[in-house]
Amino acid sequence: MSKANKKAYLISCSDHYGHRLWAVDKVLKEMGYETVYITSDFNHDTKEVFTCKVKNCVQVHAKPYKKNLSLDRILSHMFFSRDVFSYIEKGEEPDLIYALVPPNFIAHYGAKYKKNHPKVKIIFDIFDLWPETFPSGKIKKLLAPIFGIWSSVRDKALPKADFVITECEMFREKLKLKENSKTVYLAQKPLGEKARVPDLPEDKISLCYLGAINNIISIPHIEEVIKKIAPKKPVCLHIIGAGERQNELICAAKNAGAEVVYHGPIFDNDKKQEIISRCHFGLNIMKESVCIGLTMKSVDYFSHGLPIINNIPADTHRLVTENEIGICLDDKNFCENVLAGNENCLKMRENVKRVFSETFEESVIKEKYFHIIKDLMQN
Repeated sequence: MSKANKKAYLISCSDHYGHRLWAVDKVLKEMGYETVYITSDFNHDTKEVFTCKVKNCVQVHAKPYKKNLSLDRILSHMFFSRDVFSYIEKGEEPDLIYALVPPNFIAHYGAKYKKNHPKVKIIFDIFDLWPETFPSGKIKKLLAPIFGIWSSVRDKALPKADFVITECEMFREKLKLKENSKTVYLAQKPLGEKARVPDLPEDKISLCYLGAINNIISIPHIEEVIKKIAPKKPVCLHIIGAGERQNELICAAKNAGAEVVYHGPIFDNDKKQEIISRCHFGLNIMKESVCIGLTMKSVDYFSHGLPIINNIPADTHRLVTENEIGICLDDKNFCENVLAGNENCLKMRENVKRVFSETFEESVIKEKYFHIIKDLMQN
């Protein structure tokens, strides 16, 4: 088969091209594949119709819905997943389909497509466990039978794929994946010339909160962190981001004794780096009921050379404790380590740079994708 004839479809219902698929797309194109990116026409965050700007993108209609926990959302995902594979069915048979899951129905309809097209290689990339990551423990217990059915839609389909990639090792362990599976972390481009020399204040502890301020972060835990530090040393919290809980976070931080500087959403890395270069730690704190081993937030912190204050278990806990790139909330000497001084923070920043370059940098992740795809397509 000549290079010009190789074709791959990349699928993401929630338009996660910029989070995950951009690196896969680069690798496939470098391997000589023609790629088509398929996403929906519905922004699942704003609940509005949108136009995707990714080159060679096909948008399949998704039924609008208003609430994330609703029958309408389930139907939207189900119909979208069905229609995506109907669209692929009508065209020339591809060599490879690389699909992000959730929605779990993508795995279901992908498995059905594989049964009818056994020569087509299919990779499912588990970038989230849903409904396991639903943040409310009470609702989880109440809706346990429904959630069980929902997750089984995914679980029954995974063995039908040629390969399964997970965003963190925690997902791989929970799904009990062994053969034909691998964890590949999020890829991030290095800052390069945008990296700044840290300018850490001596008279206070500067913390950074970066990213969406949503219902999965634990504001009480953040408040508790500030309450532990503030009596010993003044705390300044820099917030870079926005969300439905931003006022709640600001009020909680102020009530706990912190000075709060709200910067709003910033997408320019140079501007973010200017703020982060003056911070001692980034806050990587979520509700304990959330099932996640690695956050996009933490990789963003690491790309800026920032150590983290962390309560995420599994992958992140191991990375932090084994490499001294931050402090976990379960550390018995938590306050002492936070207040250990700028020299200690600068040592952590050097460790962060090393871990980022070895674990998350674009070239490292692309190399992993390359070998997975190369080996798969040769079998």
